[in-house]
Amino acid sequence: MVGEGLDRDGRPRYPPDAMPTARRSQRDPASLRIRDFLALVHEGVRARLGPRLDGMTMRQRFGYAQYYRGDPGVHFEVWVQRKTQRLEVGLHFETPDRERNYACAAALAARADEVAAAVGPEYELEEWTPAWTRLHHSSAAPSLTPELAEEGAERVVALMRGMWPLLELEDVLAAVGAAGRLTLQAGRPASHVRAAKPRSRGRARPSSQPRASSDAASRRRRAR
Repeated sequence: MVGEGLDRDGRPRYPPDAMPTARRSQRDPASLRIRDFLALVHEGVRARLGPRLDGMTMRQRFGYAQYYRGDPGVHFEVWVQRKTQRLEVGLHFETPDRERNYACAAALAARADEVAAAVGPEYELEEWTPAWTRLHHSSAAPSLTPELAEEGAERVVALMRGMWPLLELEDVLAAVGAAGRLTLQAGRPASHVRAAKPRSRGRARPSSQPRASSDAASRRRRAR
């Protein structure tokens, strides 16, 4: 049973102003615990966007923090991947409607050059589960330090500021929906977005098609 103050997975849910004081991991004395690391990331995001987060809502689970307006299925995310020692920052389309998620990716793929100009060529657009799509960047994170948390906050806020103007363009709004409501235009297919063959995680600007992700299975196992 999920009690008060717990998320659906039974883990503590921390309000933005009541996050725990950072403590070091018992496995690696130089590394913060994941929840404490994410708390520092959130502090950095608040410092840049203000206490009201520029109208966004934040939610934190064990390994990730998400920021969204309206529908939480479309969110900016900072995700600590402990097993692979990576830190991902991305814009995720994880609504229950697969066609919406693919339509969102297709709309961004059609503006690949603008996306690269707005957020940098290191971000990749891909299909990474049979139903979800994302624009993301993954970097090495062998140790969760305060400096890395600051870098994560800077990166996710830059992604927010770079992508919101694109998300508000008419053709992208047709897929994403005004005010985050995700209103997909009637009859707009998502079948034209196909998974590309897996390739290396080197720097590349978003391609015309989202690529398939090798870490989709691990993401499916994490609690939503």
